Amino acid sequence: MSHSLVSLACHAYGLAAVAYLAYLVRQSDALAMAGRVLVGGGLVLHGVALFELLGAQSGRPVGMAQGFSTLAFLLLAIFLALDVRYRRPVIGAFLTPLAVTVLLPGLLMHGGQSPLPPGVRQPLLPLHITLALLGLAAFAVAAGVGVMYLLMERQVRAKRFGLLFARLPSLEFLDTLNRRLVVWGFIALSITLATGAFFVSTTRGWSWDGKSIATVVAWAVFAALVNARIFAGWRGRRVALLTMAGFCLVLVSFLTSYEPASSAAAVMRMP
Repeated sequence: MSHSLVSLACHAYGLAAVAYLAYLVRQSDALAMAGRVLVGGGLVLHGVALFELLGAQSGRPVGMAQGFSTLAFLLLAIFLALDVRYRRPVIGAFLTPLAVTVLLPGLLMHGGQSPLPPGVRQPLLPLHITLALLGLAAFAVAAGVGVMYLLMERQVRAKRFGLLFARLPSLEFLDTLNRRLVVWGFIALSITLATGAFFVSTTRGWSWDGKSIATVVAWAVFAALVNARIFAGWRGRRVALLTMAGFCLVLVSFLTSYEPASSAAAVMRMP
């Protein structure tokens, strides 16, 4: 049942992506509303499916399929909140195709997981996993906003005011939105690192593998970025590029968090 609901949600997201891409070409309130309704309906179906999976997999680790599915859900939930708040549906032309791309592997992957060992079942574990995925989703949206900033800034510098210049939000708006998303993502990543370190210290001990290094480096990149914005007044192109670089590092950490040989280890290795 949950797989069918996610499949229906994916179809709704796909149609929403078409609506938002059409909006990029021709601005229309009907297209924007259609995109919002499709994303909202898909989120309802998707949320019910994730709730069913949460109950069915109680006491079991989060597999990669569910991780991808949850990431797509959170990414679109953040986007819809931004669209409703700021009325910038054109952002959906960049984020809804990304969300569909993230969700598709979750639909294609199958296979159960072994129960979690008793030492891993701790009250903070759901918070750790949720914040890890929420932070990754926030950084994904921030990276998408960074791409839009670079496209807009390129047209401004070249003085070639084409379709994107007429459709995309202003550079100031995109820079401000990037800052807010990075701050919230950084807070989530910081709490994730703190809770992850606690779990590791009480089970198997810390080890500096590729995933751990990528996560710490990503945290350092975003910490430097947040501080540079606050104290040095950094804005614009270099901020967008650093956001995209940091997101790539967090994504590497997410993808290497899962090991086929040990699903329980995968949970403990979440960023």
